[in-house]
Amino acid sequence: MKRPIRIDQRENGQGDYWYTLRGGNGANTTTSKMYDTRDGAKRAARGIIAAITPAPVVFQYWSGPTTVGGRGELRLVTERLNGA
Repeated sequence: MKRPIRIDQRENGQGDYWYTLRGGNGANTTTSKMYDTRDGAKRAARGIIAAITPAPVVFQYWSGPTTVGGRGELRLVTERLNGA
């Protein structure tokens, strides 16, 4: 079985959001540009996922309040797409 491609949305405490793409062997192949919003980074990552379909993908992203002044629970969401 083919190992899935991993796409991870990342962020820091200064309001920067981006995603990384790792191949099936675990090597980092791409780091995106910085986005002003978490949704912008997730939207761009979903564009990459659409472009590489039908490849199996594991997509992880943060959900909840942003790290800049947010309150409440921040949680990591994992989506397995295209048979991953």
